[in-house]
Amino acid sequence: MSLLSACGGGGSSGSYTIGGTISGLNTAGLVLANGTDTKSVASDATRFAFDTPASSYAVTVKSHPNGQTCVVSQGSGTASADVTSVLVSCRGYVAYVTNTGSSQLASFSVGREGALSALSGGVLSTSYPPTALALSPDGSRAFTVHQDDKNISTFTLSSTGAPTLSARTAAVSESRGLAVGSSGSALYVANYTDKTLSQFAVASSGSLSALSPATVDTQSTPYAVALSPNGQFAYVANAGSNTLTPYTVGSGGALTALSSGSVSTTAVGSNPLAMDIGPGSNTLYVVLADSAKVAQFNIGSTGALSAMSPASVATGNTPRGIRVSPNGQCAYVSNRGDGTVSAYVVTSSGLTAAASGPVSAGSLPTGLAISPDSLYLYVTNTGSASLSQYAIQAGCGLTALGSVSSGGLGPTSIDVR
Repeated sequence: MSLLSACGGGGSSGSYTIGGTISGLNTAGLVLANGTDTKSVASDATRFAFDTPASSYAVTVKSHPNGQTCVVSQGSGTASADVTSVLVSCRGYVAYVTNTGSSQLASFSVGREGALSALSGGVLSTSYPPTALALSPDGSRAFTVHQDDKNISTFTLSSTGAPTLSARTAAVSESRGLAVGSSGSALYVANYTDKTLSQFAVASSGSLSALSPATVDTQSTPYAVALSPNGQFAYVANAGSNTLTPYTVGSGGALTALSSGSVSTTAVGSNPLAMDIGPGSNTLYVVLADSAKVAQFNIGSTGALSAMSPASVATGNTPRGIRVSPNGQCAYVSNRGDGTVSAYVVTSSGLTAAASGPVSAGSLPTGLAISPDSLYLYVTNTGSASLSQYAIQAGCGLTALGSVSSGGLGPTSIDVR
């Protein structure tokens, strides 16, 4: 037996056991990773250790536990002895809402039956009206952009999910849309009046720094940004020119526009205002607000878009938002014009209206979010300052769970992590 092994090190000289402590875990399903090595963690566990020794480590969450989000800290380094200092903190889901009318960011805990409850101290005032929201994949940070202000706000989320403003970073102009890359290491902001997209690297501390180049060109009035879950492609919806601009994502996060150029939506409809991509990264759905349709596109191996057959599906009046469930089975559209939410089953040929039909929401439904376990849907009602809550049923039908106050006025965006 080698001296290192006798002292508790790994199976070969210079390799050591990698592990640490866990707090807040109360459900099954947590899987941690250190490179290609994975470790499944039992419910209520307070410690973990990987079975394979290593000389260096970069611990990440491969799969979150059921109904919870976990964050790793002190998770990387070079081992000179057995490592016991990695910290994994878990909490229940939290929903975040931008109240544009009252310049606030509100946060809500998600109960086991899907009901939202305002977090204590979870409503923060913002200097300008927040118009859009994005969360880091690990649930440790939130980012907002603002009406009449070009700055991006970064919020650190506590172990309970409560937000604290940690930084303000200048983009080029005020924005209506933003998105975080699938790895959490890049952030993209649509510059509403500038025909560009700002791109930033996100440091482990959460600070933002401009990538090179700092901006890439879009077309008129970029309004929404969507990133493919596989991290390969990005798309911008240009409301002013009725086009979609596709990009490839480089290894450092910088975008390069596809040589094929932007894709027009005018053959199907106009005013693209919202998008979402299926979890398989092979379909893009685009809300066409002036045409009561969702345009459907296949995403090719190069990121190029091609119309599906059918090229669109009907919505209610003045559709405004769209979300595909994390499990890829269902999609939902908010219809501002008639106060409803349309439900769809995701099939190989696109969206098919759910047999249950649309359901009622509040006044001017706008943003949508689905819990990471694909069990609950939440909708912001801009006109009634409320959040509609639904349980997602088999066949993608919805059961209303009532509504709660949004914690402010004019709620727009919502996300859950």
